[in-house]
Amino acid sequence: MKKLFLLALTLGSFMTYGQQLPLYANYFFAPQMTNPATSGAEGFSELTTMHRQQWQGMEGAPETSALVFNGALNKERIGYSVYAYTDKTDIVSRSGIYGNYAYHAQLSETAILSFGVGAGYVNNSFDMASVRVKNLGDPFLIPANQNGTLDMTLGANLRVSDFTLGLSVPQLLNPTITYSNNYDGPVAYHLIRHYVARTQYDIQIQKDRMVLSPMVTVRAAAYVKPQVDAGLLFDMKEYGYLGAMYRSNYAATINAGVHLTPVLSLGYAHEFSTNTYASYLGMSNEFILSYKFGDNKRNERMEAEIKRLKDKQRSGSQETEKLLNERFEEFKEEMGAAQAVELEKQKEALKEAGLQLQEAGAQNGGLRGGNQGGDNMNNVGNNPTWNGAGDINNSGAIKGYRNDEYANNVAPGSPGYYVTAGVYGESANAERMANSLSNKGILAKVFRDNRNNMFYVYLFKFRNYEEADRAKSSGLNGQYTGKLWIKVVE
Repeated sequence: MKKLFLLALTLGSFMTYGQQLPLYANYFFAPQMTNPATSGAEGFSELTTMHRQQWQGMEGAPETSALVFNGALNKERIGYSVYAYTDKTDIVSRSGIYGNYAYHAQLSETAILSFGVGAGYVNNSFDMASVRVKNLGDPFLIPANQNGTLDMTLGANLRVSDFTLGLSVPQLLNPTITYSNNYDGPVAYHLIRHYVARTQYDIQIQKDRMVLSPMVTVRAAAYVKPQVDAGLLFDMKEYGYLGAMYRSNYAATINAGVHLTPVLSLGYAHEFSTNTYASYLGMSNEFILSYKFGDNKRNERMEAEIKRLKDKQRSGSQETEKLLNERFEEFKEEMGAAQAVELEKQKEALKEAGLQLQEAGAQNGGLRGGNQGGDNMNNVGNNPTWNGAGDINNSGAIKGYRNDEYANNVAPGSPGYYVTAGVYGESANAERMANSLSNKGILAKVFRDNRNNMFYVYLFKFRNYEEADRAKSSGLNGQYTGKLWIKVVE
């Protein structure tokens, strides 16, 4: 009898209205399900699967499963995703699959505006074998009560630094699925247009190692009271996350997850009903599993790989640990006040060492004799990397290094230890910095690392790590005041 009543509410001779989108507690981990503009927004490829059991213990309660694949192309300008789901409530089953496309326009260094469109197919069916009726000859039971329709979704997403605002319109076409005309009016299911707005702000803690994200989502549809979700997510990138969400006049949710590896995460959500029928509806459970692969424009995966190498080599030599630290710090803020003081100390020590070498050269008659030998020994003092295998360059804004170590005499991307002044995701930005340095008399060139698709502005290349470290740590013997990194190319 209960199932017949549900059927009457769902079908009958009428078109029913309500929020029809599948419900998830972890939807913010896969926003592509409702907004195609978010496809590929993070720059990496990801596969996410969810399974939700709603109102556990109640016969015929909703059960939903989803699978989302998300990726990016053309240096993250193009995003794509595929979203498939099944949603079953009592005798009503619904499934769908969507393909999404997104274009990301770089408005400024920190602002990206994205537009997206999704197209798919939605199928609705009814398990008539589970319906108990007195009249087995009811004409509604005769035809196959399964049909589908094409559907579209539009979306836009704006990201400014750590703030995100997204707008989308699922079920844009507002189609009707007709099952039978055996009654006075058609037996049909009407897909109504929805409107979804979502905003999130990421508060970075300890240089991106932890992120606190307040978020709000509003859903609206015709004939339905708007629903508001407000929540907070705390993500510890090395370990896992915790979150809480309140859904207006419906439920409260607790989210928890663990990052099993830098690219694999497992999560769980437990939902408590809070509306008038909470004591009857019970609780809901949801599981989520996600796997990331491919490169990220923010180099998160590269950082994760470096962390893995650091953990593996932690018992190794101090030199190896220092090298790994340098590679990791390529993408971090690395010069605080304390480091600046240490840099000054290193500069003074290098100057003192240079004077001592100059005095030693004078006592031994110099390298080449006379004033020329004294000049060369002075150059050695200013450049501890010199070992007699080339002439010393004393022209330009940066002096005292061998000719073959300057950027204009180096094959871009060849193996070695590069002292770099900038790392960029776009070639134009890297060339702009190199030209700016060249205008100041500082030789600078650009090369692209094919492993992470980043562009490096380099000033020198050395044959070993120790020479590069001395040049970087001394600020090129006190002749360069900007930030410097060491890029290792093997």
